Formats: sequence, C-alpha cells, structure tokens
Amino acid sequence: MEQNNSVMTEAAALKDLMHNFLQERLDKKLDELQKEEHKKSATIILDEELEKLKDKYEGKKQSLIESYQLEVWLDDAAKRVRQITLVTHAIKYQNPDAKGSSLYAAMEERDSFCVSTACLEHPANDVVGNAAALDVYKFLQLSLSDNGETILSRIFRNDEALRAALPASDEKKERWFQEFSAIRSPKILPTTHTLAKQLYFPVGDGKYHLLAPLFPSALAHEVYLKVQTRFDDETKEARKAKRESRYHPHGYRDYPNLAVQNFGGTKPQNISQLNSERRGQAFLLPSLPPIWHSSAVRPPLGVESVFPKIFAGRVKRLTHELKNFLVKVQDRESNAEMRQTRVELVGKIIDELLQYSSEVQGLPPGWSTKPECLLEKAQLFWLDPERTDDEWQQQREATGWEQQIIYEFANWLNATLQTDYLRFGDDERQEWKKLLQKELAWLTPEKAL
Repeated sequence: MEQNNSVMTEAAALKDLMHNFLQERLDKKLDELQKEEHKKSATIILDEELEKLKDKYEGKKQSLIESYQLEVWLDDAAKRVRQITLVTHAIKYQNPDAKGSSLYAAMEERDSFCVSTACLEHPANDVVGNAAALDVYKFLQLSLSDNGETILSRIFRNDEALRAALPASDEKKERWFQEFSAIRSPKILPTTHTLAKQLYFPVGDGKYHLLAPLFPSALAHEVYLKVQTRFDDETKEARKAKRESRYHPHGYRDYPNLAVQNFGGTKPQNISQLNSERRGQAFLLPSLPPIWHSSAVRPPLGVESVFPKIFAGRVKRLTHELKNFLVKVQDRESNAEMRQTRVELVGKIIDELLQYSSEVQGLPPGWSTKPECLLEKAQLFWLDPERTDDEWQQQREATGWEQQIIYEFANWLNATLQTDYLRFGDDERQEWKKLLQKELAWLTPEKAL
C-alpha cells in the first residue's frame, strides 16, 4: 500500500512537470501569435476585415491550445521522435552536409591509459537529426530535480510512476514507450559519407581497414563544462583571494593556450543538440611538446674526466636512490622484482649520461683545443665529435673510444656505489657495461655516446 502511494505521488509530480513544460511552450506560442495579430490589426481600417482577422486568429489560438494538450502533444511527439537519434559520437562535426551514421557508444570497460568517452561515468547524451524535433528531446530530458532521473531514462527502465502519469490507454502508453525508446536506435545501417573523414589503416599482407573516425561529442561536452568552471563565482573569488594574498578554502584551474573550435556557424543546432548548448564551441587543450629550459651548457674544462665531479653532481639524487636500494636488499635473496628495480634505476642514470653527452656535443666544435681542456683522449673523441681537424678525425675513427667510455662509466658507477657494507667488483662492472651497451645497441658506433 505504501509503495502504491509512493508511485501515485511521484506520478502526480511527473504529470505536473509535463504539464508545466507544455504550458511554457504554449504561452510562448500564444504570445507570438498575439504580437502577430496586433501587428496586422494596425494596418486594417475596415471593421469588417478586422472582425475576420480576429476570428482567424481565434481559430489559430484554439488550435494551438488543443495541440498542446498532453495526450495530443505526446501522440505527435512519438511520431517526430523518429527524426532524431541519441548519440555520443556525431558525424556532422566533420561536415554539416555529411549524411552518414552517428554512433551511440555505451562503453562499460575503461582504459586507464587513454582518455576517451569510456572514462566518463555519466556521458552526456547528444542528439542529431531534424532540429525542428529537438523540443521532443528537451521533453524527454525533464526530471523532477536537477540531478534526478529523466523521463527518457524512466522510459528505458519501464518506470511504473511515469506510466501512471500518462493520460492515455495502456495500449497507447505501450506504443509511446516503444517509440520513444527507439531514439537511441540507428535510423540507417552503419555507413560513412564522401564528406566524412576516412582513414586507410594497414593490417598487413597489403590489406587495409577503412576507418571512419567520429567526433566524440559527449567527451567534448565534458571538457567544455570543466573549462567553463573558470567563470564560476567561486573561481572568481579564489582568483581574487590570490591577487590579494588571502586564504581561500579551495583553488582553481587555469587553461593557458586554449583554442576554440566552432561548428555550425549561425545554426549550431543543425550539428547536434549539445553543440547548440555550447553555442557551437568546443575547446582544444594545447598538445605541444614541452619547451626545454636548461642552464647554459659549459665545456668540461679543467678536469681529466667528466665522471667524478661534473656528471656525478648531475645524477647525485639518482645514485643516492640506487645506493639506498642496494643497501636495503643486500641481505635478501635476489628475485625478479629486485633485479627489475635495479635495472630501472641504472637506466635512469644512463639516460642522464646520454642527455649530458648530447648537450656537450651541441657546443660549437673545437672547444677541446683550448689549453685548459685536460680530458683524456677517449672523452675528447666522445664529447667533441665535430672538431674540424683531419688528423683528429682520423685518430677518432681508428680508436675504440666507445668501449673505453663504457668501461669508465662502469668503473665510476662501481666506485660511487661502494660503501663499507657494499662491495662491487667485476660482476657488477660487467652488469653496468651490459646495460649501457644495450641502450646504445640501436645506434651506430658513431652516434653511440
């Protein structure tokens, strides 16, 4: 009994919600009709013609009132809903005249690596089709509260309260539910169009898949809503607090170098419903490579080797992390996880070595001819490869300086990691050499270091 009372209470609220929606639209139509009547009345002089005009508009008014009765309007809406389709990916963003298929992607599995529509817990539904039928979708989006269940979602789950709210026979209610539910069913077989993007993707053996990418309208809408929070009152207050060096309970986000895409021109509703809500705008976040800012690179002068001081200072944090790890696990039995961690830490040090050598090699050639340059020959060949000296280049070609650098790196790393509790010898030296050689295997000897 309590459940029935609850259903009837909710049904009454839904009925009021639907009536209010139609009444607002009817009032707007009647107001437009009245303005039109007044405008024409002002040009008529004869009383007889004025009376005919009033009769004509009275008939139009009565016809409008009848068409906005709930049952009559729902009958018409159930027919017009065939002209629109519920989608998450729309084709007309590529070209307003594209006639191919759009897509409703109900993705339940999420890929934590890629940002896609599947990342959205509740993706916004978009609608494509005849813009003149979008009032039907607005009706289906009605809910009893801002975050409440919509009429459309109630139809999808065959809601008992909604059925009770509808003013029609059970047979007609069933037909309405079926016709409105079809809004997410494709109206045509999957097809692309000459005005839509198409990509030939190779799959081997000289064969290709023809891909037809679609614009992720639901994802673009989520990004749009997030970015628009920069205009919220709370965000404005937080910015003001920052300018005035005052405390504020929460922060705010900035979106530098933001680009705006516009779709649909003066008629964004012809692209999709969400595009209309965004006034034809979609935001693009910058996808540019980072700009590297580093301190000025200086040639390694006044030292016999770059490893003990210059490079050691550059990777001090990494070698300290590696040393702590080796001390921590020294009494444990080696396993795959420990070996992998060690390889990764040494790999980071090797990455820094390659970065450092690249920076020094980018200096103007010939810096190694200065009298204050004390580096040994192998490191000179390594770090000043473009020196314009024929005899120098011949010596560089004839010397196995690459293996010497690898050997010196392994010796330096052994000495750096050595403690009273950790001892390193040939086995570790070979391991460091092997890891560095592996990183360089894909390079030619000329570009190895």
